[in-house]
Amino acid sequence: MPRSADTRARILEAALDLFSEQGFEGTTLQQIAGRLGLTKAALYYHFRSKDDLLWALHTPAAADLDRLLDAHAALPNTTARRRQFVEDYINFLLRHRRLIAYTFRDLATLAHPAVASGSDERRARMESALSGDDLDFNGQVRIAMIFGGMHSVVARYPESEDPALGEALLDAAGRLLRPRRASHGRQRAPGGPERPLIDRTRG
Repeated sequence: MPRSADTRARILEAALDLFSEQGFEGTTLQQIAGRLGLTKAALYYHFRSKDDLLWALHTPAAADLDRLLDAHAALPNTTARRRQFVEDYINFLLRHRRLIAYTFRDLATLAHPAVASGSDERRARMESALSGDDLDFNGQVRIAMIFGGMHSVVARYPESEDPALGEALLDAAGRLLRPRRASHGRQRAPGGPERPLIDRTRG
């Protein structure tokens, strides 16, 4: 790897470390440079501001999520496909676990343009990928819970490399997104039994 690219990667790693420890607003460029033994001028050569650093940290994850959503948009809306989406999304979270953990703890950063840009559209696409377009209100609540819950768990274990974490998340998602049984004396909505959101079987 060229020296310049290596320095850039080290700066981003140090920035994420310090943002995670102190928050975006509580971190200065001088602190980032100091952690790496660089001069501020050397850091400026790669990044002119903390905003630039946050853009550089967030952009690869956003592009990764866009690729995932594009791939699933081309597939039929079946329970097997929805299960695969959950599995792929969990793998996405695990690939970017440290960034996910940081933004989950430093909630003010979610309003920063580097993070907020396109977030509403991605959220809508994520919900559609998991539910389709005909989900009732209770289903919408379950969708919100599962996405929020997955983020929370990944944020709790930002350094975990245990493959059991992904399996546990997938199992929990399957349990939460199973169709509810009809309560005693209460009829289902017209149209027959509620369809399962994801297929918890493999294969």
